[in-house]
Amino acid sequence: MTAAGAWHDVGAEEVLRRDGRLVARIGGREVGVLLDGETGAAHAFRNRCPHHGAPLCEGTLRPRLGGAPGRYRLEEGSVLHCPWHGWRFELDSGRCPEDPRMRVAVYDARIERGRVLVLA
Repeated sequence: MTAAGAWHDVGAEEVLRRDGRLVARIGGREVGVLLDGETGAAHAFRNRCPHHGAPLCEGTLRPRLGGAPGRYRLEEGSVLHCPWHGWRFELDSGRCPEDPRMRVAVYDARIERGRVLVLA
């Protein structure tokens, strides 16, 4: 998570709830906010997959799977799945469970008075 910065208004809560995502430009970088359907929490990420630069926030939040091939199990929480090659990223750290060298920037996000705010 970002330690310092300013809160940026990136759009209406109504749009986030309707579409499940918002994408905005903050300081020259594209940031996406996705809504976790299970918890209702907003999660913000840099909208660029570190694998091949795909627009990561076109992906989906899915349940986290653990285990080995053929013995997968659901674990607590969700991960962000890249729509291009299926890379997964943890919501709180941006770390890829399969390859710790792959990481996406994550930002604090909140919903306040009908607006979606991102700390960047």
